[in-house]
Amino acid sequence: MPDPTPRQLDDVENEIYRRTRIAGDDFVDRHASLHIETVPAVPVAPAVPVAPAVPVAPAVPAAPVPPAADPARPGAAPDGADPGRVISLAGRWLMAGHEPRRQFSIDHWTAPAGRKPAGEPPSWWREDTDRGGWIPARVPGTVQAALVEAGLMPDPFWDSGTYDELTAHGTPAEWPWHFRRTRAERQEWWLARTFTLPASWRGHRLRLAFDGIDYAATIYLNGAPLRHHTGMFGGPEIDVTDLVRFDAGNEVVVRIFPPPRDWHGVPKGSPGWGWHYGHLISMGVWRDVTVEAVPDVEVLDPFVRTVSLDSGRAGLRVRYDVVNHGTVPVRVRLTGRLEHPDGTGATGFENTVTAQPGTNRYETAVTVESPAVWWPMGYGGQPLYRLALDASAARDGGGEVSAAGTACEFGIRTVEMATVPDWQGEEYYRWQFVVNGRRMFVKGANWCWTDPLLGGGSGKDEHLLELARRANLQMLRAWGGGMIESDDFYRACDRKGILVYQEFPLSFGLPEAPDTDLGVLDRQVSRVVRRLRNHPSLVLWGGGNENARPTGADESHILMGRRCTQYDPSRPFHRTSPWGGGAHNYVVYHEGQPIDSGYRGVDAVMYGEYGTSSQSGRQSMLRFLPEEKLREWPPPEDGGIMQHQSQFGLFDLVKQLRYADYGPVTGWDEMIEYSQMAQGDALRFASEMIRAGSGRHTSGYLFYKLTDLFPGASWSVVDFYGVPKLSYYRARQFSRPRSGFAVYEKLDWGPGERFRADVHVANDSPVPLRGASVTSSVYGADLRLLHRRESRVSVGDDDRVLAHALDIDLGGDGGGVFLLDVALRDADGALLSDQWYWFNAHPKTARVRRIEARPIDELADEPVRELIRAYAEPRPAPLLEFPRTRLRLEVAEAAGGGELVLRNIGDVVAFNVIVDGFGHGYGDYLEDNGIGLHPGEERRIRYETAAGRIDASRLSARAWNAPRVTVSPPGPLPTPTVPATTAGDPE
Repeated sequence: MPDPTPRQLDDVENEIYRRTRIAGDDFVDRHASLHIETVPAVPVAPAVPVAPAVPVAPAVPAAPVPPAADPARPGAAPDGADPGRVISLAGRWLMAGHEPRRQFSIDHWTAPAGRKPAGEPPSWWREDTDRGGWIPARVPGTVQAALVEAGLMPDPFWDSGTYDELTAHGTPAEWPWHFRRTRAERQEWWLARTFTLPASWRGHRLRLAFDGIDYAATIYLNGAPLRHHTGMFGGPEIDVTDLVRFDAGNEVVVRIFPPPRDWHGVPKGSPGWGWHYGHLISMGVWRDVTVEAVPDVEVLDPFVRTVSLDSGRAGLRVRYDVVNHGTVPVRVRLTGRLEHPDGTGATGFENTVTAQPGTNRYETAVTVESPAVWWPMGYGGQPLYRLALDASAARDGGGEVSAAGTACEFGIRTVEMATVPDWQGEEYYRWQFVVNGRRMFVKGANWCWTDPLLGGGSGKDEHLLELARRANLQMLRAWGGGMIESDDFYRACDRKGILVYQEFPLSFGLPEAPDTDLGVLDRQVSRVVRRLRNHPSLVLWGGGNENARPTGADESHILMGRRCTQYDPSRPFHRTSPWGGGAHNYVVYHEGQPIDSGYRGVDAVMYGEYGTSSQSGRQSMLRFLPEEKLREWPPPEDGGIMQHQSQFGLFDLVKQLRYADYGPVTGWDEMIEYSQMAQGDALRFASEMIRAGSGRHTSGYLFYKLTDLFPGASWSVVDFYGVPKLSYYRARQFSRPRSGFAVYEKLDWGPGERFRADVHVANDSPVPLRGASVTSSVYGADLRLLHRRESRVSVGDDDRVLAHALDIDLGGDGGGVFLLDVALRDADGALLSDQWYWFNAHPKTARVRRIEARPIDELADEPVRELIRAYAEPRPAPLLEFPRTRLRLEVAEAAGGGELVLRNIGDVVAFNVIVDGFGHGYGDYLEDNGIGLHPGEERRIRYETAAGRIDASRLSARAWNAPRVTVSPPGPLPTPTVPATTAGDPE
């Protein structure tokens, strides 16, 4: 869909990428710039019966080399690869470490006699090395995980283990403790394992391939150096045909060097350096290692993109490389099958090409009739096609050669960017996502990778992504301080319809070369783009996080943009975030500004980061701290407590308390609940402010953030263990696709002021909302109804309307606490959304007012426990002083889940109703929490559990104005005073 608006920043930057010849690696530059030969597709009927599509990896041979006969070969072949030509070296390796030693160094030359560095670098690549004292290490895995498993390093997540290591042994000693290097991070680590090859592979070309080394290493095979490699997202692949043995075992050795001193310009997840959340700089062979028997001709890097989608047909372009390892041209016949997602049929085609020695790139056009189109969640299904490319090859004049085809999954969908009307000009990107021709207002969050030890297979990411889907978080920004996410992550997003904005892991300023190694960057970016570009969930590439000011001529970003547009013309590239009309807003929290004025003071078309930090729940805290450390308040400056704060000190609590002071905070339980509530308040205010501009002024929000990298306090709404905070449920409430919500200037209204708010209805769905009603109800401090207004609205698909404006004289209730409930119901009266707002909820003591009047940086020099103690002083807590009511809780079980039935059986509103005791293991999901209930109102909250049952004895419910109740048996209840309703999102 061409955008008719004037030239935008996208056009300016794309022109630069087309003109420039910047490169970091000459081989990559030649590979990326290969001529693409267009080949006519000859339609053919599929040659084989089509089975239902399953995920595959790009290695399905049509004519494999003889199979491996060794039944005890270690590990397994990568998913989808032919086990007959791939041996995995995953499993048990051996590991040892030592301090780096340099024979010729400045330290050696300048040290006085008798104090020169002793020892020589070890020669542990030698085959005669005695590895009897080496410890076991798992591959894939990390050095740190192996040390923990061997009992040589304390659990980095428990108590003060990391703090103790860094304060006792970390260097440089003059740095703050959380930036220092641990002993493990200062060492070189050697990993080794032996393997045998099947005799049937003798005479074939063989390749040793590494899918992920973290971060720099030298590789040896049978005592011979093979390659030095830098970069954790793939490589190297090395021809070892002449180096392997068939009559004896082979030994591969990997020498891993200490990580770089600084994360700037290093494409690697950066928080582990100690600037954010925790400290652990991962090292290791963290992805699979394989030995492959390579055919004479390989088909590699398949890429399917949708170029048109209309009139019941899809126009596709299928691109692939044919690598001819021989020395003469070969004739290659490729038979393609685009297998339908439901397994009922396929579109077949055939290409015939002459492949010159080396790499040849081809593209063919294929039309799919009546396509099954992939949609983001809430807009349709997520069908995935499978491309299978079989290959056969022969030399001119006769004689077959071995050939291997390839396969990949893909979705039929288009993604384009449109200009948001209020943001036209060359300084602004086109920020509105257009998927399959439909303009979307995007609701989402930032995603941080979930395990600094780089473990996998626990089901954690699947659980977290399902939480995102259930919260209607349509887009995840794979944050540039984090990682390039895994194939499993992207497959899950493909299935769930979650859009992904993938940034390259470069954060907080990208220095020019040589501090940023353009060779490493070039090689890594090219690998990543080719690996991920078939995933329909991926809609935007980004050049990193907060790299706002160019250095030099901005070579690094231009290089990344050039490679993305060369290898993947199907989706846009943005230089960084914030940039081009986007914003990150931390004047709230880091600068201590109020939620209302702090967020309203920053205008942007897309908010890419914003939020506040909060504590994990008590049960999660007990998984990383001993219980006795949670008994003292204000907490002591204990290493375990400081290690698990978001910025490594008790001053984090002072920042949180500025927003979490709903009443005196006298212990951890109040701190936990209030900080999570405040986080939800801040996120909702900003998100709904942004949503109220949809259409002309804003295109979406990505709050910071969904997930955690380390256990402890952070900006996440789901903690390290996958447990949702109260702020997660608030995010779920304000991100509903159909939502009634209020936007207002401020959170505190003085006596005599008229309360003003605009009430909007958004319908971010493909189905018009007709005949709906939105009701705004205002309650005073005694929970009497002060004002109610109802409007009938109809909202088109992907549209928003202003339902009504509130302009209320609060009379004698002015200046005191009051509540606003905005409820949206469909034409049949079913509740679609229900939002409760509170005002004048934070009365301050004189001492707290004096504290908060000072610049927050000045407070960092004050005794921190005294600042925390100020928030514990007695004062009113208006949200906890409402008239009391009573609740009833029942459980209605069903297969795999059921419903929690909550009812307000009192005479006044039940404010902030919280369910406690739900399990929250992986695969356990609770639909809602932290809700409001009118007198007599019943809410049925769905749940699912991985075990299929719920432990009702652990469940309870309470409100901030109702005592805790446990589960009651089903029975007669008082007649409700308002109609019973059931909340839920539209199907």
